[in-house]
Amino acid sequence: MTSRNEAGLDAAGETALAFLQDFWRGDVAAAVRRCAPGATFVFARSLPYPRECPIGEALGSIVDGLFSQFDPPGQFRVDVRHVVSDGSNVTVEYSARGRLQNGREYENDYVMAITVEDGAVACQRAYTDTLHLSRLFGP
Repeated sequence: MTSRNEAGLDAAGETALAFLQDFWRGDVAAAVRRCAPGATFVFARSLPYPRECPIGEALGSIVDGLFSQFDPPGQFRVDVRHVVSDGSNVTVEYSARGRLQNGREYENDYVMAITVEDGAVACQRAYTDTLHLSRLFGP
């Protein structure tokens, strides 16, 4: 097991982090190129998305729906706290911050559990405070 805070990342950790960096930039095509065919995204049950769906659809929905609500659109800062990789399982803990078009300051914490198989992302499972998200983006 390796952690970003202890040592360099292994190949799975590097793949997962590069995938997330593409996503955070809003470059869905680049993120999907790092994915295995049939890769899936698993949303929290309380979000208004299908529970599990193709990763390209999920990332596109997030970029078009949520990232577009930043002021300016897609502009926010990500601070990675930890990256832990154990074989094909990678966990990335981070915070995202920015200003929303509704005038609210956005700050939320995330944990992404990513499965990497044969050098490609096979599954991403997102964990965050969804009540906080709905309050920030709500009316």
